Amino acid sequence: MTQLSGLFSVYIDSIMLAIGLYMAFVQSNNLIRVDHMDREGRFSKVMGWIYIIVGILGFIITSI
Repeated sequence: MTQLSGLFSVYIDSIMLAIGLYMAFVQSNNLIRVDHMDREGRFSKVMGWIYIIVGILGFIITSI
């Protein structure tokens, strides 16, 4: 567990969470609605949610 705790910090977790929020809500909608790139928009949304989940898990691991 200490090796995982060494990988994450509060700054990395917050940046990862911010990138995930941007990808999941802003970038994916722009790709789908403006550029009409449906596959890329869905991929961006999925990757954004993965970033959000990893960011939250990073906060949990850092706090332990």
